[in-house]
Amino acid sequence: MPLTPSRLSALIAIATTLMALTGCKERTYPTYRENPTPKSAIPIRIKVTDAPVDVPVPSVFAQFEIDPLCLPPTKRFTGAQLAPRTHKVRYPAKRISDTQFISTVFEDAMEIADYHGRGACTWTMSFIEASFPFVIDNRRIGVSAATTRDELASLTTETIRVRKVLSPLHPDQLPAWAGTWNSTAFKNRSDLNPADFFTIEISVETGGSNQ
Repeated sequence: MPLTPSRLSALIAIATTLMALTGCKERTYPTYRENPTPKSAIPIRIKVTDAPVDVPVPSVFAQFEIDPLCLPPTKRFTGAQLAPRTHKVRYPAKRISDTQFISTVFEDAMEIADYHGRGACTWTMSFIEASFPFVIDNRRIGVSAATTRDELASLTTETIRVRKVLSPLHPDQLPAWAGTWNSTAFKNRSDLNPADFFTIEISVETGGSNQ
């Protein structure tokens, strides 16, 4: 029997009805919660050197990754894991000079709980980020300086470099973000002139609390 347009429409209608009857709908996931009483503080200092414009107060974030073993099973056919794997926590930054800032992030910022019915989910801090809303020639250019928790643990200070021209990665990019190079990436680029860059340093305060 030929598949005419009318028969095709009827088959689509039947399939849609069957999907509705079987309760086929988008899966929702629980909201991850932040720890209301974190104790494992990491005081950090952010220092900007040779920036071409005034340095604004950055937004400070820490990103955390959930233990993958507590996530629900992957989709049977695609193998995709749709449940959120990460969560960002924002922290205030305090200006202590024209170019230096302090903040405190917490390694135990996320609440350990049974979010997916597979046991208590633990969290690991993956990176710390300072995001600057620079303005040059009346245009806002974002700069995201980030370092991993492991890098800070081994180096104490991470240096991120940004071109002084503060140009966006793409001419029509909105919002506009400048490119950055961490210490390792910059060392591997002999074609880059250090004089063309300003630096953002993120370091752990070894002398105690920022308070």
